[in-house]
Amino acid sequence: KAFDKFFEVMKQLGEELSPNVDPSIIFPAMYATKNDLSKYSTKDLMNIPKMTDKRKQWAMTFMDSIIPCVFVISPLFLPTIANRMMSLSLRYGLTKESAFGLYSYCYCLGCMLQDIDEGYHWIKVTRLMLERFNATELCPKLKLVQYSFLIYMKEPLQSATNVLFHCREDIMMVGDVEYAILSAHFHCQFAVLSGASLSNAEKECDSLSMEMFRLKQTQSILENASIHHMVLQLIGSDKDPFAIPGITYKDEDEVLDHLESSGNVVFANSIYIHRVVTACFFRRYEYAADMIEKYHSEVGKGSLVLSAVMYAFYEGLVAFRMARSRPNDEKKWLVKGESAIQRYETWTTHSEWNFENKFLLLEAESLFSQGNYDSAEKKYIASIESARRHKFIHEQGLALDLLASLYKLRGDSDKETECLEGAYGCYETWGAHGLLSHIRDE
Repeated sequence: KAFDKFFEVMKQLGEELSPNVDPSIIFPAMYATKNDLSKYSTKDLMNIPKMTDKRKQWAMTFMDSIIPCVFVISPLFLPTIANRMMSLSLRYGLTKESAFGLYSYCYCLGCMLQDIDEGYHWIKVTRLMLERFNATELCPKLKLVQYSFLIYMKEPLQSATNVLFHCREDIMMVGDVEYAILSAHFHCQFAVLSGASLSNAEKECDSLSMEMFRLKQTQSILENASIHHMVLQLIGSDKDPFAIPGITYKDEDEVLDHLESSGNVVFANSIYIHRVVTACFFRRYEYAADMIEKYHSEVGKGSLVLSAVMYAFYEGLVAFRMARSRPNDEKKWLVKGESAIQRYETWTTHSEWNFENKFLLLEAESLFSQGNYDSAEKKYIASIESARRHKFIHEQGLALDLLASLYKLRGDSDKETECLEGAYGCYETWGAHGLLSHIRDE
């Protein structure tokens, strides 16, 4: 309904937009905007006069207001919004909404054109736009979207996690409940995926669910419950994350069925991602492979949302395992694995801190699959050291666990035991007591 009303209003304002998300239309428009912006320095952009055309101002306001809906319902439509907002800003002048139009363009630049460096450059300019309009009340909201969707591709993930923690209070101070809750939600997700204390993450997820219920943020409750469910499995708790007043779904399977039947594939993908990540740590590779088969890749492709970026890593690990255990499907899984390596090789050039250990571990699994055990061993060891150096304790444990399987294959029980004990130590520090119990029993 929101989308239908949006298109109707935009047409009335003289800015008719096509809902067509055909790449043959979107990509030329993205390159056209990129070419237009290339003519401006930061100073030039900031010197563009303020927008005076009232109809164009309202068009900017409506496009800005639909962006959250676009992310959830139709992320492939975001480039259309971003390109139109930038076109109006460059032609008719700047408004405070231009900052969010530029941010959206930066995100699409990274996702579609793989130009993370230019996106990172322009995203720094967005705050200057708000300051020019004295719109300081929007700065916390802008910081939230900056750090949730792009900046972490260049800066340490732990730093972005810390920023998101403080964003929640700052946004709540200006009365934006929806974005304050969104900030808390992203902080929980970033904390878990960056290897922060699972005990603290569980407490925050639990508290956040109650706050979401109090503030009547129903959709957010379900998204948070999925992350909470992942954390509870890792720590070994039998608490039910869906036992929240007002929630009618008895478990995650019912939520997923509802999402699939209603066409909300973006949120459905989030659940598949959480399941794949969890299954990797618990060594449930067959189950992870089944979840990968159900993942809506046409929606997740190219996304720079953290969960989607991390999904590429865990999908790659599962792919190489499946290539070794499912010889009839070896080629299909190797293609997925090598695709993950290519993406992480590129991302590592943007942030060695965030992505080097993952790239090295994917390379190790690839070499293992090729039977090149000596080279694989070196890559595993390099990945373990990189994860330790960059403070990803959970991925250090995962790399040690995977290296142990190589030593087991080679019959080196002493090194296998040493690696397993190292992995157990990492998981203990992480707080993954449920994971520890599972793999020790196994």
